[in-house]
Amino acid sequence: MRVLSKQFLEDLKFGSLSRLTKAVIHDETLSLEIRNNYINIYYRGGSLFRIESKKDYTLSFDKKYLNHGIDCGFEPLDLSKFRTVDDYVDGIAIFKREMDLWFSVHRKQEREYQQVISRENNFSIVSNDTDYFICDIEYAKNESIQENNQVTKTGSRFDMVGVKWLSNSLDRRNNKSVSLAIFELKYGDGAMTGSAGIMKHFKDLDDFMSKGKHVELMDEAETQFNQKYYLGLIEVTRSKKENEVEGMYKKIEINRNIKPEYILIFANHKSKSTKLLRELREAIKTYPHLLDKVDIKIAHSSMMGYGLYANHMIDIKDFMGF
Repeated sequence: MRVLSKQFLEDLKFGSLSRLTKAVIHDETLSLEIRNNYINIYYRGGSLFRIESKKDYTLSFDKKYLNHGIDCGFEPLDLSKFRTVDDYVDGIAIFKREMDLWFSVHRKQEREYQQVISRENNFSIVSNDTDYFICDIEYAKNESIQENNQVTKTGSRFDMVGVKWLSNSLDRRNNKSVSLAIFELKYGDGAMTGSAGIMKHFKDLDDFMSKGKHVELMDEAETQFNQKYYLGLIEVTRSKKENEVEGMYKKIEINRNIKPEYILIFANHKSKSTKLLRELREAIKTYPHLLDKVDIKIAHSSMMGYGLYANHMIDIKDFMGF
C-alpha cells in the first residue's frame, strides 16, 4: 500500500526529516506525496526529491533535469556536494532552477495543474471551504499476473485520488460521511484521444471497478489523508473541543457504502470543439454498465479557481443531455 510506516511518519513530523516537511508546508510550489514507505517531493508536477527508508534515509534528485541543454551562465550543479537531507533542503532553490530550465523545453502542464489543484484543495486559504481533498497525485500500482506460464504486467493509474467531504458544518462534524473520489485531468483537447485518451481511461476504470480494486484504494486513500493531516499537509478547521477529544490526529473513515465518484477535469477545453462530446458518447456507449459502479462527473470551476465543489460537479448524463 502507498502508506508510510509509523517511524517514517514520526521522523517527518518531529525527527530527522522534519526540516523537509516544514519546507513543503511553507512553500506552496512543493507537494509531498506518499508512496509505499517512501515519498516524492513534487515541484511543478515533477519529482524534485525521492526519499526512501533503508538503513537510513536516502534522498535523490533525478539527473534527467540536468540535461536541459540550456546555458544561462550558472555554474554546473555538482550532485556530489549533496550528502545529507539538510544539504538537499538547503539547495532546494538550486534544484528548482534546474527543473525550471528543463520544463521550459519539456512542457508538462497537465502534471503541473494536478499539483495546483491538490494545493488549492488541501492547504490554501480556501481549502477548508471546498468539498474535496486530494490524497495522492500520479497514483500508480503495477501488478504481475501469471497465466499459462506467462507473466503479464498490468496496473492501475489515476491522475489524482482523493476524498469527498462536504464542507457544511454538519458533514464536517461527521468524519464518517466521507467517500472516495478519483480524478482524471486532461489539459487541452489534444489529450482526449489516443493511447491515453478518454476511451482508454473508461476501459481501465471498468476493469478496475469490475475487479473490486476500489476497495483497496479506499483503504489507501483513507490512510493517506490521515497521514497527510497528521503532518500538517491538509488544512481542516477544528474546534477546540475536537482537538481535546481527538488530539492532533484527526481520523476520517471512508464510507464503503457510498458509490465512488470518477471526476473528469478538462483544463482549457475549447468550447467550440466537438471532440469532447464525441469521445464521451463513444465511451458511454462502449461501457454503459460502468455508470452502475461509479458516479461519473464533469468538473466545472467556481468562477476561475481550482477549488473543487460538489455543486459544480455535473453528472455525465446531464452534461451530455441524456
